[in-house]
Amino acid sequence: MFTGEDFYLALEKTDNTNVMPVIPDIKCFSPKEGDLMRGRDPVAVAKELERAGAPVLSVVTEETEFHGSLEILKNICDTVSVPVLRKDFVKSRDDLVETVEAGASAILLMYSCLGRQSLHEFYQEALQLGLLPFVETHNKEEMMWAQELGAKLIGINNRDIIQLERDDGTICLTRELLKDAPERSLIISESSIQNAEQIRQVIREGAYGALVGTTILKEDSVFEAYRRMISKTGVKICGLTKPEDVVMCARLGVDLAGVVVEYPVDVPWNQTVSQAKELLCKTKKEIKTSDIRIVMVTGGDFEKVTNLVEQCRPDIVQLHYTETFEESSAIARALAEDGIPVIRSIPLKAHDREKMFGTDDWKTIFDLIQNSEIAAILLDSRQAENAAKGGGSISERVDILDLAQILQTLTKPVILGGGITADNVRGIREALHPDYIDVLTGVEKQPGDKSASKISELLEKVRGY
Repeated sequence: MFTGEDFYLALEKTDNTNVMPVIPDIKCFSPKEGDLMRGRDPVAVAKELERAGAPVLSVVTEETEFHGSLEILKNICDTVSVPVLRKDFVKSRDDLVETVEAGASAILLMYSCLGRQSLHEFYQEALQLGLLPFVETHNKEEMMWAQELGAKLIGINNRDIIQLERDDGTICLTRELLKDAPERSLIISESSIQNAEQIRQVIREGAYGALVGTTILKEDSVFEAYRRMISKTGVKICGLTKPEDVVMCARLGVDLAGVVVEYPVDVPWNQTVSQAKELLCKTKKEIKTSDIRIVMVTGGDFEKVTNLVEQCRPDIVQLHYTETFEESSAIARALAEDGIPVIRSIPLKAHDREKMFGTDDWKTIFDLIQNSEIAAILLDSRQAENAAKGGGSISERVDILDLAQILQTLTKPVILGGGITADNVRGIREALHPDYIDVLTGVEKQPGDKSASKISELLEKVRGY
């Protein structure tokens, strides 16, 4: 039987791996989303999540609203070989004893349900029984109490548990409460997490990891869903020209789909605005918006770009031409009002950076971007018009060690592109730890024609399975 210390150590060790610390939450029913098991056995789901690499598991045992039970908890604890957290509305010492007897090693304690005094008492009781208390907070006052308590493991619930998580919480609450979180505690963001990028965001801002249930359980394969969720490096496949290729990318687990639209230079992947609108329309009929996000790759002045966005309505815009920093910032500010993030590509050649930013100094450029509305940067070793010629991967064009030091100064997402293939992606990922890698020709049969087998191989190398 595992102890509370075992749970903490198993979670803490995840920080030294190539995956993000994500606790998968097993619950049979959601008051907001309905039946999450859909005929599946919770124990079988737990085994799949363990096989996918989960260092620990969470099991909801509340019966009335979430359709859980102590029996499900016990069966899972008897079956898996990782420590387990029990989630329920704990109200008595008997609940703590039952948790130990069922085989769990950690227990959820919520200020919203217990109040300050009772939670302090239960916290000490749990420790005496060998359980690790997972203290859940939802506002600044509760975070201060958790710090006063000395809690080692603190959750920030982005939704209101009193409303049974029916409200539309967001990770913005995690970002806000992280400002008051104790430095020595492991902070876990809970609820409303839709994809791996949101986990990367909260980790960049100081969280340790996340607890995710519904998003994983809504997928047919919890194994594949969990593997996508824990990947430290996302994958963007660019130069998509056919709806079926976008759908293929979504089903394989690609994070971002790049569609080149009205690019100022003639490239093989370029789509007219009418072609792009048709492609996106057909694509959105076959996939959920949470499966993959569409990036419109383009270039030009403010009026052109904003007009393209109005017509095509992509999820993200990537500026990939010669726009100056001032032009890029103005576009980013305007699109931010519509909730559309902007990626700015940065050339590796000093002369090109000088023209774009007025300086070729990396630190100055990154300081400018940090204080702008630009959401992310793309470092690409090849100009778009030369990409079809091949060669020149990012690892061949720059000093990896120097670039690694540069990237450590950034808090915004970093995308690396240029000549990346399944053969070299692992070395690039391990040396530079980008948030995303951007692949164009490395997964093609010919320009505009993507290979499912090459994309699958690339994803396997990035995610390590």
